Amino acid sequence: MICAVNSAQTRRRFAAALADPRAAGVACQLGASETLFGPLPGSGWQFYTSGEEEPPFALGIRGQTALLAGAADAEELAGFLGFLGVSRLRCAGTVPEGWQLRRRYSRMVLPAGEQLPRRELPAGFSLEEQPAVSRVTEFLCRGESLSGDQQTRDCFYSETCTLVNHGRALLWAVRDQAGELVATAGAYALWNKNAYLAGVETARDVRGNGLAGTLVAGLANQLAEQGILAELLCLPELEEFYRQLGFIKQGEVSSYSSPSDSE
Repeated sequence: MICAVNSAQTRRRFAAALADPRAAGVACQLGASETLFGPLPGSGWQFYTSGEEEPPFALGIRGQTALLAGAADAEELAGFLGFLGVSRLRCAGTVPEGWQLRRRYSRMVLPAGEQLPRRELPAGFSLEEQPAVSRVTEFLCRGESLSGDQQTRDCFYSETCTLVNHGRALLWAVRDQAGELVATAGAYALWNKNAYLAGVETARDVRGNGLAGTLVAGLANQLAEQGILAELLCLPELEEFYRQLGFIKQGEVSSYSSPSDSE
């Protein structure tokens, strides 16, 4: 049975699914989102879990995308997601019946208390902590990390502002000598001593200067000093890049698409 998270009992089952080590890779995002947006009916998020006496799972849905941790009935899950119009799922758990593998991601981790080799920005570039979310959104929409359509942009901006304002996200950026934002990275979920790093993007004309690596390493080190485990998901071809920074691989997470998804 799939139940809405709307009571103390359902929240306990949701939390139990996130506490399972097998939820690593999606637990931080799901936990931060449910904590912040769960009490806000107009946030666009919907959260679900298992019925009583069933193995716990945690499911978060926003628009056509979803995150899942734990074991659900594959047939029931496929029907439920289809009914809600969900076409994309990233999960550490059950694959909905009939859904197709889209991508596998490597989970790269810097454990709390450890440090990556320190890196300095090259001359002519400066670090900006806490850049304006509007500028980061605009930059990511021009790059490869975020679709540039207005609905996606508005959703990302609104949600990121809320996360930042409530201490659930932390953004960094690099500016060039002209003051233009040319690289960014962020912890887009902070929850239960875990941080999910994402939005790593560098402008094409300044790539090769080590800006992304410096941002990611510096941000991960700051978090690790605070006792926070920093994790990120990357495509397999980028795994070596993060290994060279000092991250270690701990498992994989996959994304799936529904049979009706034509993209």
